[in-house]
Amino acid sequence: MRRQDDKNGILSVNNGNSRRPHLALALAAMALLAGCKGEAAAPQEAVRPVKVAVVAEAPSSRTLTYSGVVRSRIDSAMGFRVAGKIVQRSVNVGDRVDVGQVIARLDETDLKLAETAAKAAVVSARSRRDVANDHLERAKVLLPKEIISQAAYDTRRNELEAAAAGLETAEAQLRQAINAVGYATLQADKAGLVTAVTAEPGQVVGAGQAVVTLADATETEVAVAVPEQDAGRLSIGQPAKVTLWAGSRASVQGRIREIAGQADPASRTYAVRIAVNAPPQTMRLGMTASVSLSIQDESAPMIVPLTAVTESDGGTVVFVVDAANQVVRKTAVGVGDVADAGIRIANGLQAGDMVVTAGVQFLRDGMRVRVPGERQ
Repeated sequence: MRRQDDKNGILSVNNGNSRRPHLALALAAMALLAGCKGEAAAPQEAVRPVKVAVVAEAPSSRTLTYSGVVRSRIDSAMGFRVAGKIVQRSVNVGDRVDVGQVIARLDETDLKLAETAAKAAVVSARSRRDVANDHLERAKVLLPKEIISQAAYDTRRNELEAAAAGLETAEAQLRQAINAVGYATLQADKAGLVTAVTAEPGQVVGAGQAVVTLADATETEVAVAVPEQDAGRLSIGQPAKVTLWAGSRASVQGRIREIAGQADPASRTYAVRIAVNAPPQTMRLGMTASVSLSIQDESAPMIVPLTAVTESDGGTVVFVVDAANQVVRKTAVGVGDVADAGIRIANGLQAGDMVVTAGVQFLRDGMRVRVPGERQ
């Protein structure tokens, strides 16, 4: 070390190694500050607020509601039993008809001629029968006297039997001709409502060809289509509630009268007919109605909101809140049918479990969450 006076007479120390300890302290301080900043920059995991619901036991019964159409139990396509030309039609679509009311008429000209010919055939056959009978009566007198042979007698007896059979045939043909004349007038065999007209006056129709469609007014039903997963839980005679969409939406009681034995090949649903016990005056054919059916279902004992269920790893899962650790646990579940209050869970949950019901697609197993009511 050397002492050297400056111009002012002040002593100074000139040492080349005197700055090194200060530099080392500065570097250490900078490293410490950098480490503190690194620790402060490391973000902490955010706590996600969630909406939750408590798992409840599903009711043992549930209500199925379907849309249906009011129909008649029997719709008859009515036509003439003989062929001919229509000369009159007395009803139109929407008309109500009574038993025996005339619906349409055919031209009776040819049918009347056939009846006249049948009557003449009966007279001719009766005459032949009478002649054969007289011949046999004379033969009965001549046979004991051996004036005629037994063979001649048998021949006259056979002629009488053939003539009698011919008379029966002619009389039967006459009755058919008379009936044919009556068939030229189409009458309603039951009271009902005309729902369709398929023939007009002047048209020539064949026997059995539909002229009008008549809906039976005595029995009114509601036809519904039931999915295959529910059709097996229904039974004949099961009560149902029918509510019309129009008017005051009054409800009437009914029962299941018929369940189709085979599903519709297009819709894969089963046709079910609901018989209405006392249809109101406002219930008209073709109206739309809602049918409510109550069924027993104990296959899935738990129920959760539909928004609590999501897909993960090829399966169905829900996120159950672990209240002690304030995290969520991804839980695989087995689902059942959709219910009014949510979806039925067959397994994987217990009553009282708390599940997340919103934003489940953004959660992961073990994520920290905060349920409503908890302080941050």
